[in-house]
Amino acid sequence: MKTESGWNGDRIRSRLSGPSAEVPSAPFAGAAISMNRRWARPFLIALLLLLAALLAGPSLGRIYWARRSSNPVRRGVTRAREMGCYSCHGNLGTSGLKDPGAKSLEVPAWNGGLTMMYVENDGDIRKLIREGSVPEIESSESGPADQTAPSTAPQTPARPAVSMPAFEHVLRESDLEDLVAAFKVLSDMSHPPAGGPEARGLELARSWGCFSCHGPAGSGGLPNPGSFTGFIPGWYGADYRDLVRGREEFNRWIRSGAIPRLTRNRLASYFILRQRIQMPAYRNLTPSQLDDLWAYARWLERTGGGVNAEQKGGS
Repeated sequence: MKTESGWNGDRIRSRLSGPSAEVPSAPFAGAAISMNRRWARPFLIALLLLLAALLAGPSLGRIYWARRSSNPVRRGVTRAREMGCYSCHGNLGTSGLKDPGAKSLEVPAWNGGLTMMYVENDGDIRKLIREGSVPEIESSESGPADQTAPSTAPQTPARPAVSMPAFEHVLRESDLEDLVAAFKVLSDMSHPPAGGPEARGLELARSWGCFSCHGPAGSGGLPNPGSFTGFIPGWYGADYRDLVRGREEFNRWIRSGAIPRLTRNRLASYFILRQRIQMPAYRNLTPSQLDDLWAYARWLERTGGGVNAEQKGGS
């Protein structure tokens, strides 16, 4: 027979440690585990998406800025390189390949030879690209033989060894228009009116080599590793308008190579400091030279980089 103290002790221990004390905790534990499992999968998915966004963010940002700042000249220059145009006409159409059968003994360059001899307007450019010829080229290639040759020599017309291919069936209409825009700028068919501040600004930009970084006629798009957009801005279009907001910022950008609004911004300054190609400071430019450069930049904006400028011969 148990003593009163023993009975009371067993009773207390059974109440503290018996099955009845454990049963109520089981449902709460199961619910906690179930809740943890329910939230684990969405949390992991969100974590993976965040990681993917961090890794892909810079690339997606550069794609966005490249599309936003794209222009016909920039696209046309790139498309001409992809189509192999510079293999015969030289880099950016500046010097033609040697051609022993041609009258000039070389493939015509875009900047001078081709436009002076064969091309006068947009329609001629389109025909040249689509068909590989224009009427002047056809007549010159199939013209009479050299009259200075001896009479006993066979009278055969001179034919170029390098023939212009036809791209009619391999180009979309949008690609064709981009190539026309690039040709007009690279050949100097599109330029500001002679004698004005816009023309003086163009010559000043050429003499200082501005287009070596800012692209043909300030069209932009050349690579700049480490920069926010991944490329050097042009002198017109969305990237230029984001960079330069008015004449005062234009002057500061040219003369000091920086814009205070951007250098004071922590995010912008981070990319400016780490970009590989830095804007030089042209401190020795006179106020009148800055006026001419500003006038040329405004002309580029008005004419879409010179593509929509009036030209001789119509379109």
